[in-house]
Amino acid sequence: MDIKRRIKGCTDLTPTEQQLANTLANLGNRLQGLTIKEFARTASVSIPSVHRFCKKLGLEGFKELKVEMARSDARRTNGRGKVDINFPFSALDAPDKILAQMASVYQTTVDDTRSLIDVDSLDHAANLLDRVASIDIYTQSHNLYPAQMFCDRLLSIGRRATCFENIERQTRAALASDRTHVAIAISYSGLGPNLATLLPILHERSVPVILVSTPNGCRINPGLDIYLHVSDRESLQNRITQFASHIAVQYVLDSLYGCLFARDYDASRAFLERSLPVTSLPALRKTELSPTEYASVMLNRLR
Repeated sequence: MDIKRRIKGCTDLTPTEQQLANTLANLGNRLQGLTIKEFARTASVSIPSVHRFCKKLGLEGFKELKVEMARSDARRTNGRGKVDINFPFSALDAPDKILAQMASVYQTTVDDTRSLIDVDSLDHAANLLDRVASIDIYTQSHNLYPAQMFCDRLLSIGRRATCFENIERQTRAALASDRTHVAIAISYSGLGPNLATLLPILHERSVPVILVSTPNGCRINPGLDIYLHVSDRESLQNRITQFASHIAVQYVLDSLYGCLFARDYDASRAFLERSLPVTSLPALRKTELSPTEYASVMLNRLR
């Protein structure tokens, strides 16, 4: 149930809890910029009162309250667009309508995910990636595409990163990792069969884990280091394909890459530029060789 409806439906709120509910309603989006201490001070209550209020609503704590409030606001805002995330077009729709509907899917998904991401968690994740020796990405199925793109981008700025496709290689990578590594696990549902195998191994080896998943997917995998939420509007089964989950995961990974790049912008850009002469397409590489000399070099490489 929507958190705002859940609060309105509570008939046993104490005067202090009712004060917290009123403060939530008055703050609106400003809640997202507050710490629990600042929120308690705004409501003129104690921090333990905030914790008890969250528990009464069935939430783990203040952070989850912020997530649920953001989701509620996003639903109300995006509901005006009326796009069906799972079936955004029908059999009779013309190409121009399909273009418009897909644009709405992208915008709705990005806005929803933006409202769910905790900025502090994103910054913490970037800081963690910046400090480790190796970044290992674990995922399956359609999430492999954005994961491998993310891995390539990490390599392009000089970060050591891996992203293996099959579970056997992922398991061997986990077994070979230690606290100098960080693991990024990606699972929209939080139920990926590889998680049941990999998470205990990573925990045993003291490897910090960042989970990219829906709020529910994060809840069913407790005890990890960092959670990055994605929009959960997409059905796990009743859909045309994984439009929204793919967009959401790509958006989070792109944002994480941007945060990491920006932490040492000059060094990241310098490495990227130094690598271009050997990583760009041959036709785009600058060379002082004549066409005949260049052809000779390429032929020698093939021998």
